[in-house]
Amino acid sequence: MLSSKRLVLAHFWLAFGLFGLALLLGAWQMLIRSPLLDWIGNPEWYYRSVTAHGTVMAYVFPTLISMGFGYAISESALGQPLVGRRWAWLGFVLVLVGAVTAMVPVSLGLASVLYTFYPPMIGNPFYYIGIVLAVVGSWIWVALMGVNLHAWKRDNPGASVPLAMYGNMAGAFLWAWTSLGAALEILLLILPASLGWVDAINAGLARVFFSWTLHAIVYFWLMPAYIAFYTIVPRAIGSRLYSDTMGRVAFALFLVFSMPIGIHHLFADPEVGAGFKFVHATMTAMVSVPTFLAVFTIVASVEIVARLRGGRGAFGWVKALPWGNPM
Repeated sequence: MLSSKRLVLAHFWLAFGLFGLALLLGAWQMLIRSPLLDWIGNPEWYYRSVTAHGTVMAYVFPTLISMGFGYAISESALGQPLVGRRWAWLGFVLVLVGAVTAMVPVSLGLASVLYTFYPPMIGNPFYYIGIVLAVVGSWIWVALMGVNLHAWKRDNPGASVPLAMYGNMAGAFLWAWTSLGAALEILLLILPASLGWVDAINAGLARVFFSWTLHAIVYFWLMPAYIAFYTIVPRAIGSRLYSDTMGRVAFALFLVFSMPIGIHHLFADPEVGAGFKFVHATMTAMVSVPTFLAVFTIVASVEIVARLRGGRGAFGWVKALPWGNPM
């Protein structure tokens, strides 16, 4: 039983509450752009909706899911109460306050800059302050994952870190890295311009900072799903993972290949040299390796247990899986 159940559920309830609102906005956007309705008289409403939808879906929703999921993994995989629960609640409150602070100016039409917030489009400073607050709250989660793993290793010297927590730490490291780009863009470039402290902005540098965040964040979104596949699927089929080592290698390779490849979003930008673009293109191709490893490991785990249960043929083993188990 999780001693931090209320903390975990608070993150999930807030995440899916915001997800529900963003879902409605997304459906409205599709309806407006469809032949079923005429284009709205004031396009500003559409861009408000896109900004709110994108900000929630790209930043707030996946961050809350990863935070709540991470706290649950920390307790269940390490078998110890969460260290620093009060700090965890502070992180949750910061994300909540940050989300509200960012959404108010968006709803008022003061920050219709889309979730990419590329200069020279500049929104109300409270939009950016809200994003920074949410990111700082998530950094508390990153720190707590490290603190809890350190406490476990102190009490279990020489023991192998459970795979779920290993992947959880990979996700925390990935978020710490990927969120830093957008944070630097906001703090060093956009927020000073939004507050009127400067009258010029380096749009090219801002795009480089944002590209820092733009790709690695995708794998941060996926980390909870990978952890669930690696840990829940074997349990659901009554087997074990084909290769624990291969799972750890996949998580490590996600950090190696996905963290530094954001510049592949800037292939047409002249301020980035061709050499950097080549390196990022190469590493973009290489990030497929841990994905293939993950797919192979999970499917092999499933196929082996199905064949042990009598499955035969190239695809006949699929029938031998425990389809009666809702999980």
